[in-house]
Amino acid sequence: MVKVVVLGAGVVGLTTAIEIKKWNPNLEITIAAHHFPGDLDPSYTSPWAGANWQSFATGQDSQQQEIDKPGYEKFVRLAKNDPRAGVWIVDDTSYHTKYEVAEAKGNFQSFIPWYKDTVQGFKILDEEKIPFDDISFGTTFKGVVITVPIYLSYLIQQNKELGNKFKKIPLIKNIKEVKSLTNNPDYVINATGLGATKIQGVEDKKINFPVKGQTLLVKNSAKSTISVSGFPGMPDEMLYVMPRRDGGSIIGGCFRPGDESTTEDKELTSRLIRRATKYVPELVSPKFKNNPTKIEIERVNIGFRPFREDGPRIEVDPKYKWLIHDYGAGAGGYQGSVGMGRKVVEVLKKELPQLKSKI
Repeated sequence: MVKVVVLGAGVVGLTTAIEIKKWNPNLEITIAAHHFPGDLDPSYTSPWAGANWQSFATGQDSQQQEIDKPGYEKFVRLAKNDPRAGVWIVDDTSYHTKYEVAEAKGNFQSFIPWYKDTVQGFKILDEEKIPFDDISFGTTFKGVVITVPIYLSYLIQQNKELGNKFKKIPLIKNIKEVKSLTNNPDYVINATGLGATKIQGVEDKKINFPVKGQTLLVKNSAKSTISVSGFPGMPDEMLYVMPRRDGGSIIGGCFRPGDESTTEDKELTSRLIRRATKYVPELVSPKFKNNPTKIEIERVNIGFRPFREDGPRIEVDPKYKWLIHDYGAGAGGYQGSVGMGRKVVEVLKKELPQLKSKI
């Protein structure tokens, strides 16, 4: 039997293991990791996410579009058919400030996403009906919000039901250690996210770097997902509010490359609260789901998105032919997880016949 080890138990690794097993049930798959769902560590990215589906791919980035597209289809299906997944469908509205539109020289086309014909219910908002004086353009579609702790547990359960195994291992320093720690597999899938290129033996011509994010998990509930971009003088900040199916909301956020501090930026927290109450007033309205009259924070989340210059890396390692890379999701780990898993399957389809011919 061909043995495959998926190294890393974030959303990408867990989803990749599922996609591989569904493609070929005869493979023996083990998910080996130092952190698993339930652990909270700044280096373990997945538990800190929002999370929703809103592709960051540009109109010209067909590779990223292909990776993101299957995620929307899957999450909509889960929202409709499997309440265990913790996914639900809500309106997703993006607002752009007058300042941002002016910076784009009034080019509204630059704010219309590539996925307008992929998602359900996409439309451009009538400017006269936008209820905020400082907003001059907006779009909306039927989006999804994923309750992260529930969904990660769901992925664990899905892997168990498919027969995949789990093995907790120490942090590895050299990629060759995976072989001895996991009974010498035929293939190792490197889905270690932030740690992917910190492991000796893993070389990448592109730069990998963490991007800090800070969000607030609050008790207040919102009606739908709202994002606002274009705050003057703060290019690394935006507002997004995501209501979770089980109650409460996530409020974010920021995008800070190179900032590896794990401490809360209290001024950012204050700005997020001010923006959220302005653009999502029902958060502090008792008339909506008995919300409190002020934002009540349960936890401040600080995490680091695993970015890679030029996007995800999904390929056989040039040196170790048993190593397949599956990292670099950036801020799109959840929305890109299904597509990345399926790209790994495409690589394995080419590799496995060669392996069998050698056995």
